[in-house]
This record gives sequence, structure tokens and C-alpha cells, in this order.
Amino acid sequence: MFSLKATELKCSWIGIALWFVIASVYAALFHLYWMPVFWRALFYILAGLFGVLFLFRVVHQSSHQIGIDEQGVFLLERGRCKRLLFIRSNDVQLIAKVDRSQFFSDRFWPVYRVIYRDNVTKVQYRILRSFAAQQILLRRSEAFKKRMDRQQAT
Repeated sequence: MFSLKATELKCSWIGIALWFVIASVYAALFHLYWMPVFWRALFYILAGLFGVLFLFRVVHQSSHQIGIDEQGVFLLERGRCKRLLFIRSNDVQLIAKVDRSQFFSDRFWPVYRVIYRDNVTKVQYRILRSFAAQQILLRRSEAFKKRMDRQQAT
């Protein structure tokens, strides 16, 4: 039985570094190919504006809490409890889909959350990773059972 009190998710330096590397690669690619001065200046202005907005969002972002209870993993965002279904897990990140089955748009545009290992403590990350692995394997075995039942029925 897994149990984890609701713990606050810290800012992830891995996620910030990843976005910085991607933005740097795009800026370098723009310099490799011909680009007029006007478009280059516009690009730098927009990049600066998005950077300032991103920093503003990080500073004023409300805290998120994650935990495990008897119904599974939950994420507390702005006072709302959202259930998570883990999709992938490894040593660096856990990728979870927000379970919002009542919305039709989620079939085409699901909402995902990434939990990096530096968002929580090592012990908490190990508990979450272990629960994620169990949840992923359980869901795969249930899907396999359903497929086998359908094949036997035909």
C-alpha cells in the first residue's frame, strides 16, 4: 500500500534548463540561416517579452501539492484536486495524464503534468516512481485482458 502526504512541488531546474537549451538552439538556428534584420530584431523583442512573462509566471505561480491516497495520486492546484494517471516513469521524470474524463476535448487534447526528480525529495520521488511503475503495469495487464477477452468472444 502506497501512502504519501500532500507535499509541495518545488520549482524544477531541470525543466528550466531544458527550455533554455531549446530556446538557445532555435536562436542559433536562426543565425545560421539568412534572416532580415527586421525579423531578427522582432524575434529578440518577442523572446525578451516571453522571458519576462515566464519569469513573472514562475514568481507568482501558486504552489502545487502532490500526494497518494487510497484512490491514487492526486495533484492539488489552486484548491482543486486533480487525479493523475501515470504514462511514463524513469529516473529523471514522471509523466502523468490529468484524469478529466468528463470533458470531450480530452480525447483529442489531453492535459499532462511532468514531475521532475528535483520537484520533490529523493524519498518522495522514489515512492512516486514506484507507484507509477505499478500503475502503468496494472493498466497494461488490464488492457491485455480486455483484448484477450474480445479475441475469445469472436
